Amino acid sequence: MFNFLKGNKQMATATKIEASDIIKVDAEVLIERMVAISPNIVGKLPDRRMQNIVRTAMRALAEEVNAHDAGGMQVAGLGRINIRQVETENNGTPSTVKRIVLKPAKPKV
Repeated sequence: MFNFLKGNKQMATATKIEASDIIKVDAEVLIERMVAISPNIVGKLPDRRMQNIVRTAMRALAEEVNAHDAGGMQVAGLGRINIRQVETENNGTPSTVKRIVLKPAKPKV
C-alpha cells in the first residue's frame, strides 16, 4: 500500500503510517480545487448537492477499481491505474495481495 506523508511528500512503504501523517482529501477540498481550476463549474448548485455528486463519483471509481483483479485502467483526468496480484509472505505463510498503483495524469497548462 502506498501512502504519502504530509509535508515532504516522500513515499512510504513497509512502514506503519500514523493517522496524523495521512492527508485527507474530502469532497469539499476537491470542490475548492475544481472551482479554482474553473470558477463557473459549480454554477448555482447548492454546496451539499455538489458534495454528494463528488462523493458518488469517487465511490463509483472505487467500485470500478475493486471490481478488477488485474490489468490497467485509464481514467480521464486522473491517470492510469495498474492493478495486479502479488505473492507475498506474511509470518511464513504465503498469501496473495492486490496492488493498485496510480500514475497520475500530467497537468495541463
